[in-house]
Amino acid sequence: MKKILVIAASLLLSTSAFAGEAWKNFLGFGWRLPTSSKMYAEKQDFENLKMSVQTGIDVSYTGVLMSNGFSVRALVDTNFSNSNVDTPAGSEISYLIGINQDLLIGAGWAPIRTDMFFFGFYGMIGYDFTVLTYDSTAFNSKDPKFRQTVYYASFLPALNATFAWTPVNRFSLFASATLGYNCPTYIHYETEDGDQKTEDKTLSRGGVKVIPTVGICWKF
Repeated sequence: MKKILVIAASLLLSTSAFAGEAWKNFLGFGWRLPTSSKMYAEKQDFENLKMSVQTGIDVSYTGVLMSNGFSVRALVDTNFSNSNVDTPAGSEISYLIGINQDLLIGAGWAPIRTDMFFFGFYGMIGYDFTVLTYDSTAFNSKDPKFRQTVYYASFLPALNATFAWTPVNRFSLFASATLGYNCPTYIHYETEDGDQKTEDKTLSRGGVKVIPTVGICWKF
């Protein structure tokens, strides 16, 4: 998967390098609007892994060939995420919290591509990665060591639509919506209680992933 993303990124860079002045770029920075996400567990004795809030920052690149509308897009979302996994009774927080990251890259077509307005839609591939954890020593170093970790990494095919408005030269406002599907993967569970460590995992049937983003970008 990593090799595929590296090759795809290299192709995007080479395309923009040889397109000349007919190639326009949008380098964006935005906010991933809060959404929820769920990974469905295959085994009945495992609860579905639900993240009720995922929100954070988005960095993206969009390039378009003005002559025919061929367009490429890449985005990286790094977000705060929580979960429905309970921590032990008496813990400072009641559920696991952590980081979610989505990386997507793809190509498509922009039917609207004027000096002021841009609209494109894309087919994209990438990954969705989430790690959620609780560590008792993070709140009080004198507490007995107790750590819980839940994580997964999933292949993420997706569709994306992006709109940009350029009211002044080189400065744009954009909105982007991505709809993807987390492919089946393993959800890993680890618990460390003192010197005892247990590990378990369950196969996930996947789940729908929605990534809405708004922000600003530099057009050049």
